[in-house]
Amino acid sequence: MKKGYLYLITNIVIIVMICVIFGSIQANELSFYKQLAHEQAENDVNLTATDINAKITSIATEQLVASQMMANDIFLKHWCENETSDSTSDLSQMLCTYLAEYKKAYDYDVVFFVSNKTYNYYYDGGLNKVISPDDDFDVWYFNFLGLNKNYDIQIDHDEVNQNSVSLFVNYLVKGENDEILGVVGAGKKIDEFQESLSNLVETFGVDICVVNTGNAHNSFKSSSGYYKTSEDAANELGISVEDVLRSVDEKGVTWTDNDNCFSLKHNNNLNWNILVRKDTTDIINRLLHQSYKRVFFLVILILIYILISFTFLLKILQMDHLNENTDDMTGLMNNKLFKERYSKLSHINKGNSSLFILDIDNFKNFNDSYGHLYGNTVLHLVASELTAAIGSDGLVARWGGDEFVGIIYHKSGKALEILNSVQKKLNTQDTKSVVTFSCGISDLDPKATLKESFDRTDTALYKAKENGKACCFVFKP
Repeated sequence: MKKGYLYLITNIVIIVMICVIFGSIQANELSFYKQLAHEQAENDVNLTATDINAKITSIATEQLVASQMMANDIFLKHWCENETSDSTSDLSQMLCTYLAEYKKAYDYDVVFFVSNKTYNYYYDGGLNKVISPDDDFDVWYFNFLGLNKNYDIQIDHDEVNQNSVSLFVNYLVKGENDEILGVVGAGKKIDEFQESLSNLVETFGVDICVVNTGNAHNSFKSSSGYYKTSEDAANELGISVEDVLRSVDEKGVTWTDNDNCFSLKHNNNLNWNILVRKDTTDIINRLLHQSYKRVFFLVILILIYILISFTFLLKILQMDHLNENTDDMTGLMNNKLFKERYSKLSHINKGNSSLFILDIDNFKNFNDSYGHLYGNTVLHLVASELTAAIGSDGLVARWGGDEFVGIIYHKSGKALEILNSVQKKLNTQDTKSVVTFSCGISDLDPKATLKESFDRTDTALYKAKENGKACCFVFKP
């Protein structure tokens, strides 16, 4: 049994080692690829934020340059000096023509000028309105003047073009003494701006939010596409408003929160914060899915290994048990194994079987006359003849000393014939003295215990000895 236990312990150690090594490899691999995914995501969001910053700067710079050109144009300044309240005059028409030329040259949706003297709002098509600080749509103008900045870039409604959401550049027009003459600017729908960001979203699989952090407030207080209010951006990206509006230098900042990687850059020209997020959950889940598949495959292999190993273990234990309970002298099972086999016999076999017990007659004389080695030879001879005669029709065991016991899967009459044939075969063997045995036989009762069966058979054995030995006797109830 020690060999079987050693085999069991060895297999358990092997399985545990496989699990530990595989688990360590999987954990290290998952950690490595997770870190790699985060690093790649950080690189993606950083590059995307940089690209967005460059793109929106490019989009707004053209409008900024055009607005700056108009703000410094001698014609516009002279026009402001000669402006009258008559919006239908030839002078007013000259301004509208001037604005229309810029609109056509740069393909803007609107080019406008607001006079600080009359509050007239002119655009390329004529007079739009007279602005007022009490009008929500006009607060942008007065808020811009309050910034004390030369220009302002923002997203706002375009009243001239059916309140479409547009990117506006507003630029101060100043006189010779730095007095404010008005605000000139250009507006363009944000379709191009949105499309450029959509391409980045599709290419890198990121989420983008652009937030106004310091420009003049206007009537547009909602979100449009990628342009978000700070609250909407915080909700969409799953971060705080403070993070959305935080101040950063030109390099910006990149950070990771759980499986989300963020990059924040500030565009100084536009005064916008550009936030990019990449969620690595799908990547991590794919890695986990691959790990789960490997674990499942390993479990299957281990189960197969356990099944095979324990099949061999069972065979080894059975072989060990058989070896431990096999008589070295005769090669027959001992009395312990015989009792186990007897208890496992089906009642059907017992009902058609018989039990025998035999003693070698005068066995002590063999040992005394010819020595113990020859006595062992006699034991082996009797065991061999019994095994050959009974074969698969029964069980034979050495009970102890010169005593043998067995079961024959036939009634006592047939068993008597078989055992008598063994007796005759022994008589013909070339031995120093004739080898005979006395044998008792009884039919097995399925309801009887082993002791009860032995008692009956032992009674028959004594009858055989009383009859002069060298014979078999069947128990009669």
